Amino acid sequence: MEREAGHDRSTQDAEQPAPESFDQKSARQEVGRVISTNFAVLLVGMNDAATGVLIPYIQPTYQINLLQVSFIYLANFTGYVCACFSNIHVCARIGTGGTLVLGALIQCLGYSFMFWHPPVLLFVAAFFFTGMGVAYQDAQANTFTITINNAHRWLGILHAVYGTGTILAPLIANTIASRSPSWHLYYMVTLGLGIVNVASLAWTFRRSLFKPNVSTAKDTAASEFKAVMKNRAVWILNGFFFLYAGVEVGLGGWLVQFLVSVRHGDPKKVGYVASGFWTGFTLGRVILADITHNLGERRMVFIYTALAVFMQLVFWLTPSIIANAVAVCLLGFFIGPFYPVGLYVLTEVIPQELHVGAIGLWLPDSKFRVSPS
Repeated sequence: MEREAGHDRSTQDAEQPAPESFDQKSARQEVGRVISTNFAVLLVGMNDAATGVLIPYIQPTYQINLLQVSFIYLANFTGYVCACFSNIHVCARIGTGGTLVLGALIQCLGYSFMFWHPPVLLFVAAFFFTGMGVAYQDAQANTFTITINNAHRWLGILHAVYGTGTILAPLIANTIASRSPSWHLYYMVTLGLGIVNVASLAWTFRRSLFKPNVSTAKDTAASEFKAVMKNRAVWILNGFFFLYAGVEVGLGGWLVQFLVSVRHGDPKKVGYVASGFWTGFTLGRVILADITHNLGERRMVFIYTALAVFMQLVFWLTPSIIANAVAVCLLGFFIGPFYPVGLYVLTEVIPQELHVGAIGLWLPDSKFRVSPS
């Protein structure tokens, strides 16, 4: 009996490290997924903030007017809408990791049509693919992040990383465009990063890659989609993000063109003003996060809205480019928290089983691309 007891103890001792090893392995996998999703969102930011800076170069190259340029945003938005209504069904069938990789591949497909200066129709059509690709990734990155421990902190980091991408994009794009007639080479940079993104996501999500989230994926996706569409809070949040995104994208997308056409600025110089807007935008998300949470999201959204309207009036009524740059930076600072606030409210008022569908539905609105010039 003693030998048996000793054997049992030795067996238990031998087996004891296994749970710890499993936990460590799971933790490493989780960290890897966090890093890869953050990198994907960085590339989403670089995608979103580059077009506006390149408009003064796209227009003369293709000899098109601003109305025709706006079809770029329409194509992009159409891709977002397609991702919006298919996100639930795609994710149910191939899982979070599979949807992320699929989105990254579609995004790379779009860039592969852009970097070699294709005919204008193909160039515009390529934005459909980049729009669809980043929509899938944006939705799944946020959905994944809200499931991990200390999600509010990781969401803050995720949104700050997105903001970092929006800061880098105007700097890189304007540097390439101002020093070379081949402004389209910016998309070669994003294509290279996109390939790295595909490999990173495929590796970190390899154990669940292209596996359905549930065994009854088809029925679950259909019922979830119906439940999301019937949820009143989803549509209220959609309205909020529709208005917010009109400001973000309308200003960030047409800022440089306005400074060139109306303020008669030099494209090589005013292109960097866009980075000022996105810098304020990013700092607002980081600095105002705790203030907003402590003082109440509802109250602070109204205060930020009033301050943003004031900064917009300063931007309109002051003819100085320097004053415009300061005003637009502060405007970005005050609207920066709107996105994470909306996401936080969504997780509080909408059932957890509807998070994937709800986030996938309103994310295209939060990246709304058909803002008027």
